[in-house]
Amino acid sequence: MNYLKAFFFNFFIVFFVNYILPGISVVSQTKIPNIGSDLIFAVALGVVNTLIYPVLKMCHHATLLKIAGLSLVVSFVAYALLKFLHLGIHVTTFTGYASAALLVAIGSFLINYFEMRYHYPKAHVETPPSTEYVQPK
Repeated sequence: MNYLKAFFFNFFIVFFVNYILPGISVVSQTKIPNIGSDLIFAVALGVVNTLIYPVLKMCHHATLLKIAGLSLVVSFVAYALLKFLHLGIHVTTFTGYASAALLVAIGSFLINYFEMRYHYPKAHVETPPSTEYVQPK
């Protein structure tokens, strides 16, 4: 169930970043009977961003730095691919590209971080035994 929530949060981040930020124009918008390319891009990037932590966990390499780095790389590569693939989402300025990729990467990192915290909560820290001298009776 947590992966489904993570997917929806990632999907909504990508979907709304494409519509809200300047420098990104959505040419073929989503219509109910006709699924637009903006929805397909948001779903695809949402799935990839959701799978960052589980893949790193399977490889036993899940650290905060690796989650952040992979989130950043995936987001920047996905928005760079929009320049070459004509999906109906056009990145018109470099600031639009950088801000969209950075916001999606930050959102993906936070979601994967909370997923990691859910699976590995802080270990119970035992207090060391008291060093006070107790006089025997």
